[in-house]
Amino acid sequence: MRRPIAVFGFAAVILVMLAAPAAAARDGALRSDRRISISGSIVVASGEVVDGPVVSFDGPVTVNGTVDDGVFVGDGRLTIRGHVTGSVLVVHGDVLITGRVDDDVVALDGRITTRAGARVDGDVRSRRAPDVAPGTVTGEVKKLNIQNLFGGVLVVFLIYLWIAVTVCVALLGFLFVLLFPRAADATVAAGRKFWPTVGWGALVGIVGPFLALLVLVTIIGIPFGLGMLSALNVLAPLGYVASSLILGRLMVKGTSTGARIGAFFAGFGILRAVALIPGIGVIAWFLVCIYGVGALTQAAWRAGHGAPGVPPSEPEREPAPLSPGAPPEEESAPVT
Repeated sequence: MRRPIAVFGFAAVILVMLAAPAAAARDGALRSDRRISISGSIVVASGEVVDGPVVSFDGPVTVNGTVDDGVFVGDGRLTIRGHVTGSVLVVHGDVLITGRVDDDVVALDGRITTRAGARVDGDVRSRRAPDVAPGTVTGEVKKLNIQNLFGGVLVVFLIYLWIAVTVCVALLGFLFVLLFPRAADATVAAGRKFWPTVGWGALVGIVGPFLALLVLVTIIGIPFGLGMLSALNVLAPLGYVASSLILGRLMVKGTSTGARIGAFFAGFGILRAVALIPGIGVIAWFLVCIYGVGALTQAAWRAGHGAPGVPPSEPEREPAPLSPGAPPEEESAPVT
């Protein structure tokens, strides 16, 4: 179609909320400003000119006059005996044309029929095979394959989603490793303990949402429950970052900033490749986020309670500097 279906449908919703019908006699013809119906039929009388789209969400539409724009029908039959200057879209219902349409005509779930004397200057597409009289359509006449159509839309959406998630999480992981190197090392150290990490991840990432939903049942607990769910939305990508770093540290060693960043992107690249596998990608995302959340929770718990958990690549404590004139280490050693 010359105008995307999604844009046309969105415009129709906006018109429903904002438009106010008006009518006036002008230039010797009855003119009206766009016709919109939520439930019920619409009839554009012979000699009437509608300056704007005609939209019916649930009900048949009959155009005997002129529509100086497009026609959108959600559920209902469309009959065009007059003139439509824009495109025509019917989601569920048949289309009968004996007049003129200057643009495309599409019926997602129905049949398009043109009679002798009709004229369609665009393409004609319908799920059921169109019944077109010879010489009435100047464009292409095709039978729509709805499964392929929606399948293609779904594939495009999934590709866009994968790219968006990859870019956002990659940026988040880069900033985490760059700005909080000690926290990154502590998370990796915590993640080396598999079962405790799984347990903490299940507690926070699985039990936590159930508790939040239970709290939402009570009116007083609604703010607290919403806060818990919002926190989990933030923790999920952080958990993915943590798991990427833990996996990458198995391959890339070193205590420098470059080694940390390289380890993160090494693990992140492997996990994003797994995300491309149909079915497995969604399960992997869930498990990876849970494991990473468990590692983050352990690292935060140890940091808050002073528990040991500093990675071996960094010293646990710094020796106290010697004051001027202090005896050498051999003399200061304890006497046995």
